Amino acid sequence: MYDFRAALLGFLILFSIPLGAFSQKVEFKVKVEFFNKKSVEGKFLFDSPYVKLNHEEKGVLYTENINLSNVEFIHPVTWFPEVNNIENTKKISYNFFPVEYVVKLKDGKYLNVVGRVKEFEIFDFVTDYGKSKIYTYFVDYLVFDKLGNAKWKNSGTSELNKNSKKPHPNVAYYIYFF
Repeated sequence: MYDFRAALLGFLILFSIPLGAFSQKVEFKVKVEFFNKKSVEGKFLFDSPYVKLNHEEKGVLYTENINLSNVEFIHPVTWFPEVNNIENTKKISYNFFPVEYVVKLKDGKYLNVVGRVKEFEIFDFVTDYGKSKIYTYFVDYLVFDKLGNAKWKNSGTSELNKNSKKPHPNVAYYIYFF
């Protein structure tokens, strides 16, 4: 009896085709509005049509796998700084990652998402013009003047609160799924 699986495996090994070569990205048509009010339309590419979200409702934390085809929009609302690089004692870079989102589903339900969602931080974006990356996180630098006073270089604020509600102007602020 002919063993088809063994023959296929032998073929793959013989021709060195990576097993992951047959996986395809999932496309979703989107409109992205940035914090600076500019917008673009195109497609986001995901590894899976599902994303695992932690969301809080009435003081209870839930974990749920959400099908992205059921999402109307994603809106990051709060960013938290993590030290990225200490260049010298007068300039420290931080990545501000979204830690709170509002996700609206197409059935009208809102999810108050808490915590980082890696799938929502960097998006592969495709249009007729080509490919690009779109980010919901940003980098800012904590800089110190001669008197030792600290401020954020890009945002220009001296507020050193742990959480930020005001992202960099070029950060994706609303992502609408069609």
